[in-house]
Amino acid sequence: MKIYRGLFPPLITPFDEQNRVDERGLRDHVDFVIASGVDGMCAGSSTGEFMNLTREEWEGVLHVTMDQANKRVPIFAGTADLSTPAAVERSRFAERMGFDGLLIISPWYQVHTQRELYAHFKAIRDAVSIPIMIYNNPPVTGVQLSVPLLERMANDGIVQYLKDADSDPFAISRLKMRVGDKLQLFYGHDNNAIGAFAFGATGWVSGSANFDPKRWADFIHACINDNDFVRGREIWYEMLPFVELVTVGENDERPDWIAVIKRGLELRGHRAGSVRPPMLPLSAELNRKVEQAVAAMTF
Repeated sequence: MKIYRGLFPPLITPFDEQNRVDERGLRDHVDFVIASGVDGMCAGSSTGEFMNLTREEWEGVLHVTMDQANKRVPIFAGTADLSTPAAVERSRFAERMGFDGLLIISPWYQVHTQRELYAHFKAIRDAVSIPIMIYNNPPVTGVQLSVPLLERMANDGIVQYLKDADSDPFAISRLKMRVGDKLQLFYGHDNNAIGAFAFGATGWVSGSANFDPKRWADFIHACINDNDFVRGREIWYEMLPFVELVTVGENDERPDWIAVIKRGLELRGHRAGSVRPPMLPLSAELNRKVEQAVAAMTF
């Protein structure tokens, strides 16, 4: 199995003024992130607002991304769904399209047991042959993929990659201690990336990387390729004002992370559009903070 590592941004889905998928904007964005030095990308996943897309739109996003990338970088497809049969069907669809791997979050709403989660991912593994990156995001799904569960799935060959969006990367070190290189560890949050790479993660699925993929790529490559955490820390503090806006919400609420990323791209002259309801555009105050953070950065 080919080993993937480095920066894999989960791509935004640009929308036009009528809030329709902007195909030209998506093609331009694919070119932008590839030209910036990313190692791969993810299509049709959370940062791409898969939850706000129709099935036809989701398929269109996958087709456009694959076509525009034209095999220049590996691509994982987001194929999560609420039921096991639906997730299996989406995963088979993506494999037929030629994706290099699958990015799959646990089913949400119903809080599933560890036994049910094992059976869910095993069913997907039995249905496809390409690598699976399991996505651990407890605030979204309501359930933590435990270290014993992940260890078991890695040893059984069910999953090959982990995207861990737990902001505390301690679980990454515990997994690394138990499974070694059987499970390739990707950090899936933004707020403690340097800690995750110090603990042994060798990849990053970073939503905020859509905004400035070159700087984000320079950061992770300094950490995982050069083992230069002094240089990594210098770049981190260049990134941090924007990362903070993406990851820290106001009034103890969820951060407007996708809206922040899209607004940041628009300020850089890239077509991104707004977010889709029920998510809303930025408040005037948060928009002011994004404008200040972007204006203070050099590109």
